[in-house]
Amino acid sequence: MWNRFKRLVLGNPLASHRERHERLSIPIGLAVFASDALSSTAYATEEILIALVASQFAAQANILSIPVAIAIVVLMIIVVLSYRQVIIAHPSGGGSYEVSKEKLGDLPAKIAGSALLIDYVLTVAVSVSAGVAAITSTGILSAEHRVAVAVSLVIFIMLMNLRGVRESGKTVAVPAYIFIVSMLIMLGYGFWQILFGNVPEAAATALPAAPPDSPWMSLAIFMVLLKAFSHGCAALTGVESVANGVQAFKEPAEYNASKTMMWMGLILGTLFLGVTYLAHTFHVVPDPTGHETVVSRVAAAVFSKGTFMYWVIQIITMFILVLAANTSFSGFPRLATILAQDGYLPRQLMNLGDRLVYSNGIIILSFFSILLIGLYHADTHALIPLYAVGVFLSFTLAQAGMVVHHREAKEKDWKKSLAINAIGAFATGIVTIILIFEKFMEGAWMVLVAMPIIMAMFRSIKRHYESIGKQLALPEDGYCPIAIEHTVLVLVSSLHRGTIPALEYAKTISDRVEAVHVELNPAATERVKKAWEAWGCGIPLTILKSPYRSISEPLLEYIDEVEDRYEHDLVTIIVPEFVTKKSWHNLLHNQTSIMLKALLRYRPNKVVTTVRYHLNE
Repeated sequence: MWNRFKRLVLGNPLASHRERHERLSIPIGLAVFASDALSSTAYATEEILIALVASQFAAQANILSIPVAIAIVVLMIIVVLSYRQVIIAHPSGGGSYEVSKEKLGDLPAKIAGSALLIDYVLTVAVSVSAGVAAITSTGILSAEHRVAVAVSLVIFIMLMNLRGVRESGKTVAVPAYIFIVSMLIMLGYGFWQILFGNVPEAAATALPAAPPDSPWMSLAIFMVLLKAFSHGCAALTGVESVANGVQAFKEPAEYNASKTMMWMGLILGTLFLGVTYLAHTFHVVPDPTGHETVVSRVAAAVFSKGTFMYWVIQIITMFILVLAANTSFSGFPRLATILAQDGYLPRQLMNLGDRLVYSNGIIILSFFSILLIGLYHADTHALIPLYAVGVFLSFTLAQAGMVVHHREAKEKDWKKSLAINAIGAFATGIVTIILIFEKFMEGAWMVLVAMPIIMAMFRSIKRHYESIGKQLALPEDGYCPIAIEHTVLVLVSSLHRGTIPALEYAKTISDRVEAVHVELNPAATERVKKAWEAWGCGIPLTILKSPYRSISEPLLEYIDEVEDRYEHDLVTIIVPEFVTKKSWHNLLHNQTSIMLKALLRYRPNKVVTTVRYHLNE
């Protein structure tokens, strides 16, 4: 039943040789990996304006937003060019983590890995929460239901990704390209109105009374711009995702990924700068209640609220914000796989599922994203302060690693490439410091606490695997297996048809066989003794008294006694078990074998096995 349901929801399994056919072309790859970055245009401008409106320069918020946006776009260009270098140097994927591991060492690599894992989880939580905010902006959905809707959307995206990379890519591609076209139409029509003077009159924008050359005024403006800049850097989140998932592209993977990165940067810069300029020109400010987004207000100013294009912008923005989480569902499992290969995460994360996707990573990402959404009540503005610190920290480490790479490799035009990465490392490093300073009390401290915890987990898992590897290594001299003398104990709760195969099996593996019955009910014990005289076939039966009606305690004590009694290496405990035809019937019977296996799991030289007798009904 479970397999039929799984096939219905996820589709039939894909053969391993189909993996290369599941890779992405540039158009689909752009939709999958760039949807996160592109979707940030729906809230990055709003984050800038929120920071400015909350300052003493609220009246000048629209004017001041333009230089902030330009600075962010310049930084965006630097980061995009830098990550193209990362893709070329590391076509296997892994992005910041791989560069840091190879060029900077284990500690920076673990910092980058932990930062990226946190970033991916936050990307899902922020994107889905922002998508739900876009729905509530229209009034269709009440804000009180946003958590339930957000959780449902995460589950939907999880199932979509469990169906396979190519299928999820096709699902994302349509709304992604509709979003790009719709936003370009809004920008084009907005600029057309500006060209013909169809814009509202500007409000008074005089600066507060102060001497023009006042150093305090200059410092105040600088600090406000700095805060707005740190908030607006949310526009760069997701830029690194292409470099982390290079191997998801069709061959030549690095060429296709590099080209996708350039297209993403071009489109992202155009949309972000365009939306900010329209917000400035049409004097759009954030809704103080938080119920309507800035993009909704810009669309209403350009097209008028309630028109066809207004609704197209709102609906498609909601779709792209929600589906932007798909970038993380592509990136997180691949990064987790690379970390697992290096021994920093459980090896189960390396396993490909039925649909040639890393199913375990997808499920883990969904779980933590839902947890964050619940904790922060799907509030985008509460989640964003946690968001950008890890992103820019990984940016900085990637660029610093590439500087080392160019100095060592000295390939063609290496000085030019080194300059790009050096500028990128310096710029993103400064932004990281700004973000920590500006957003520390808003919640960034939690990311800075979470990263060392994840790094400690990396270290613990790595040590475990190293210890296991040493203990399981084959001896240097040759070895041939030899027969081991051991005692076999057959656990007999009652004598029935299912007991006989267990006794037969016990006789085939050892000459020293003993049946053991734990007395919980004296009357039942007498029935076992009487039946044993006829069916025991000479096998000795030991009765263990249990005054406190426990099976485990007297049995474990007796197993230790048997081990001490004989000079051998092993005690085998056989549990007869009958198997019902319908799985739910198992709920009606004791699962003794499961209990015993759990109790003896950490005791050396003990083997617990079950001999099953299958029932027809």
